[in-house]
Amino acid sequence: MTPIIDVVFLLIIFFMLVAQFIVAEQYKVSVPDAIKTARAPDAEKDRPLTITLMPDPKQGFKCIMGAEKLAVVDGKDMKMLIVSSINDYLAKNKSADKTVRLRCDRAVPFGQVKYILAGISQSRAENLDWAVLSD
Repeated sequence: MTPIIDVVFLLIIFFMLVAQFIVAEQYKVSVPDAIKTARAPDAEKDRPLTITLMPDPKQGFKCIMGAEKLAVVDGKDMKMLIVSSINDYLAKNKSADKTVRLRCDRAVPFGQVKYILAGISQSRAENLDWAVLSD
């Protein structure tokens, strides 16, 4: 029994000396406090305006703002439609959060999404949340 214990101790010492420790674990990272940053919306008025982009076989993609389906146009016309729609929504709901949540399907090309982003940036919205899922 004694030789087995000696061999086990020698193996433990060998692996402790040879093992490499991960360098990334030495960095200190300040993570946000979950209690302060993450909260569920209290009421409907606290929820951000959601813009959803989905693929559509006929038009290429669908743009839905809240519960309203927007007409799909190309380029600068789409940008102006987004600007006017967001500004109208914020004018009607003065107590609403000025955050826009953008949900994009991966099948929608970025060439179309860039006009939506440009429209959001030129509107009266103050924040943009890009909703994503991790695979």
